[in-house]
Amino acid sequence: MKNVIVGTAGHVDHGKTCLIKALTGTDTDRLQEEKKRGITIENGFADMCMDGYHISIIDVPGHERFIKNMLAGIGGIDMVLFVIGLDEGVMPQTKEHLQILSMLDIKKGVVVFTKRDLVADDLEWIALVEEDARQLMQGTFLEKAPAIEVSAYEEYRIEELKQLMVSQLGDGDVRNRTLELCRLPVDRVFTMEGFGTVVTGTLIEGSVSVGSPVRLYPRGTPSRVRNLQVHGKSVETAFAGQRTAINLTGLKKEEVKRGDCLAAEGALEPSLMLDVRLQLFSDAAFEVENASRVHFYCGSAQQLAKVVLMEQDRAEPGADCYAQLMFTEPVAVKKDDRFIVRFYSPLITIGGGKVLDACPVRHKRNDPAALSAMRIKDRGTPAEVLALTVLEHSREGISEARAASKLRMSAVQMQETLAPLIAAGQIRNVGRDGLIHTDYVKQAAGVGEEILRAYHQANALSAGMAKEEFKSRMAERLRIAGGKSLEGILAYMEESGRIRFGEKTAALSDFTISWSPELAKLRDRVFGYYAQRRFEFPSIDEILALEKDKTNVRHVIEVLTAQRKLVRLDYQYCIEAQAFDWALAQVKETAEKNGSITLAQLRDAIGTSRKYAMALLSYMDEQKITRKVGEVRVLA
Repeated sequence: MKNVIVGTAGHVDHGKTCLIKALTGTDTDRLQEEKKRGITIENGFADMCMDGYHISIIDVPGHERFIKNMLAGIGGIDMVLFVIGLDEGVMPQTKEHLQILSMLDIKKGVVVFTKRDLVADDLEWIALVEEDARQLMQGTFLEKAPAIEVSAYEEYRIEELKQLMVSQLGDGDVRNRTLELCRLPVDRVFTMEGFGTVVTGTLIEGSVSVGSPVRLYPRGTPSRVRNLQVHGKSVETAFAGQRTAINLTGLKKEEVKRGDCLAAEGALEPSLMLDVRLQLFSDAAFEVENASRVHFYCGSAQQLAKVVLMEQDRAEPGADCYAQLMFTEPVAVKKDDRFIVRFYSPLITIGGGKVLDACPVRHKRNDPAALSAMRIKDRGTPAEVLALTVLEHSREGISEARAASKLRMSAVQMQETLAPLIAAGQIRNVGRDGLIHTDYVKQAAGVGEEILRAYHQANALSAGMAKEEFKSRMAERLRIAGGKSLEGILAYMEESGRIRFGEKTAALSDFTISWSPELAKLRDRVFGYYAQRRFEFPSIDEILALEKDKTNVRHVIEVLTAQRKLVRLDYQYCIEAQAFDWALAQVKETAEKNGSITLAQLRDAIGTSRKYAMALLSYMDEQKITRKVGEVRVLA
């Protein structure tokens, strides 16, 4: 059975609540004040099942004073019953509700002319009302919508209306929201004795089950589902399109308010700003100037926002432009969510729009790059939007799951969109949290080359920068915290032949050590110290004391060691390679002949002191050439 959401809309006292009662048998006016005054103040809810559909019906207020309540209930509906009373015809809220529905991108609807019994056989008046309505609906999603005259009081053509609703729901696919993570905008919260906190709302995406972990956004407070009800009946799982009551653990009533959103962990990213496409009604009573404030409505959330227009100083009625909305408190919405804006004062609905990025960075006004990115997020193909999203998050890397959530893609849709981008080399996947864009990688690789080039110029005799220092410098310059993004950049640099990694060093691939006449003389002097001293080799500190250019002394020793003209025994001692090889031959010869060799035997064989013989044997132990057993060494 398909779960769908149907909403009513129309002017106050045009019979929306009576119509729902005739359709479902449910009186959606639950407040005493509503019954006393005869008007709907809060959103009401009913449901019915027919022809394979479970239809949740939302009854919204028609009075202009309760437009904010209407906005809290109308978002996310699949179809609207657009109600016009035949006794009065088109009225102010008829027009305002139609504008709001069009801005919220509602696609399906049925025009219901109510109170047929009150106009009796005044066919001329009925024709006038219907013609007036059709003129109002020209150019909107209701222009070609089916229409029907009914009387809820007499139940005139109510059954025909039900069949008309089903035919409209079956005309094309109803939005499939079950593949997304669960999301329920909270429109009511109360405490039930013995159970605790209960929130209610219409589940607009995904599904939720008893025991499911959830979070209350925008604060991100964790909780768990204790019990579930759908239209008053206990269930184990609720699905998108169902009116749902959720009993939560670990949350007090005071911690939850209308406008919060209950969702799966990771489903939302709270933010203090949004990238949006802002659209004002052509007959809006006011223009919007840059930095002016508006009332923002999305789902059940209502907040004040400052409008930063991206490429103009004012948006006039009929404007269609890009903007950033700035908030003083976080909002938790998703890309492609529809919203409504009302003028700050007086409180009049002036337009709305679409969320392009629910967690953007701050942009400079009139920035061509920012405007280009907004256009892609607004009108780009899924592949273009995914590539841009990965590019914008390449500094820290973004996981497939997070990218899918941001772009409202299922896991299957993500794979179908991502695979060609990876195959084309546009995106690199370096594991968990590791989608990065090749354009960013190439730019970052250029930074790495600059770091190594500067190092080579300052250290002409060094085989390369210490690997860990290079990584640290890269992370600092790129303002990243290492991780998968840095690993992906380094892997690309090595794969593309830009750099080479030694065991402990990083260097440009085309770097070679070059000896100036002065450095060549220093090299010969340093090597001479070791060649002359052979088995009574000098310490590095001794050589540093003899030379002024101490930095290059260390580099010379590194190069001579890399070229195996010297053997590095430890942090202080090196030995001429030929001398080491002769000493090693003595160790092997003695150990093979006698089964072992002592410190004294090596000392006497090479004609040195105990200190130097000990340094040699300790190095051979470390290299697993020999192994110490008691006071002697054996060959390992």
